Amino acid sequence: QALQRLDSHPLVDWLPADPGNQLLAYSLIDALRLLHNPPPGTALNLLAEGEHPAQQRLAAEELVAHHLSLLRLRQRIQRQSAPQLGADRVATEQFLGQLPFSLTGAQQRVAEEISANISQPIPMLRLVQGDVGSGKTVVAALAAVQAIANGRQAALMAPTEILAEQHRVNFEAWLKPLGIRIAWLTGKLKGKGREVQLAAIADGSAQIIIGTHALFQEGVEFHDLGLTIIDEQHRFGVHQ
Repeated sequence: QALQRLDSHPLVDWLPADPGNQLLAYSLIDALRLLHNPPPGTALNLLAEGEHPAQQRLAAEELVAHHLSLLRLRQRIQRQSAPQLGADRVATEQFLGQLPFSLTGAQQRVAEEISANISQPIPMLRLVQGDVGSGKTVVAALAAVQAIANGRQAALMAPTEILAEQHRVNFEAWLKPLGIRIAWLTGKLKGKGREVQLAAIADGSAQIIIGTHALFQEGVEFHDLGLTIIDEQHRFGVHQ
């Protein structure tokens, strides 16, 4: 029935057929008809392997639609404004000077790209990807230092309390010598301890806030949040 409706309700074909292009050898309607009702002589081995040009035509449709939707989303986000967190050479050199190690070339390059991004008046959307132990955390700390040097707060959210605790230990070792004040917020933190942390977050005395998804629960009010860092973002929901 669906195939019959194509006769009276033709689909708009945004990618016209192009016999010289393997991905566009079929029109959209011809590809749908072949795949759902293969005529005699169709190369069934190609269909079984997912390599038939009609299948590739639908794959091309999905990929183009995916890229265009992401592009539209990025354009919509970049129409929003964001605080300009300009580079602060003094704060950066103080941070790097008290580290017990030197940054690798890759860390320096990524840190400079992030610094340039957050200096702009539009939101940054950046995924930092690397192996375990490649030094993503110190790059995140550098970005947080830049936000704090501009008078803003930074938040670091991790999916588990163990991972959040590891970040807190690292950030305290790196940032406390600079006089940067750190708040800690997880679901297990209750009572007076939680009230103290919430007050520090709200009045701005906490400059970087580290925790789990408790960071975006009801009742958490940031004073002036300028940078959000999410660790292992694939373990959070899209809307989270």
